[in-house]
Parts: sequence; structure tokens; C-alpha cells
Amino acid sequence: MDFQLVTGRPDKTDHLVFTTTFAHNNIFYKAALAETVSWEGHLTGTYDVLLQSGKGTQRLTLVKDSEQHWKAGDEVEQIGIIQQEVVDLLGTVISKVRN
Repeated sequence: MDFQLVTGRPDKTDHLVFTTTFAHNNIFYKAALAETVSWEGHLTGTYDVLLQSGKGTQRLTLVKDSEQHWKAGDEVEQIGIIQQEVVDLLGTVISKVRN
């Protein structure tokens, strides 16, 4: 799973934003992930995700459930149910990028 970091201005510390592509169960996915920032400018520990495939586009939040486990949030904007295997793949790439 490859990723590409998105950077901002050189004089600012950027919050983590990146894109990635991967395949799961013969479906090709493109995803844009960004650390969620509160209205006060603080990191929340979650990630906003825009996930696109041939089946459509989903917007969801990833929430860290434990040290190595992520789950999809329960926000109203999330349409449909995302497979936990896809959430796990997104969690893996978050860990890879953070390192």
C-alpha cells in the first residue's frame, strides 16, 4: 500500500494529510485521510476519510479503538457500512505513515 503526503506552507507545522490507493476483494480503492482538527485547532486523535471505489464514495471517521485496532465512527454523514477489513487496511497505512 503506497501513500503520498500532502504538504502545506513551509513555515507551518502541517497536520497529517495523505492519499493512498489499495485493492481489497478485487475492488480498487482511493482514499484521502486527514487528522481531524477541532474548531479550536487541537488534534482529536481521529482521522477523516474520503474513500472512493467503483461502488461509490464514502465519508467516514476512523477512531482508534485500542493500540492496534481502528473502527469506523458512527457519524450521520457515513452512508452504508464499511467493511472492518477495509478499516484495518486504512489503520495499517496510518501507522506506516506516522512512522
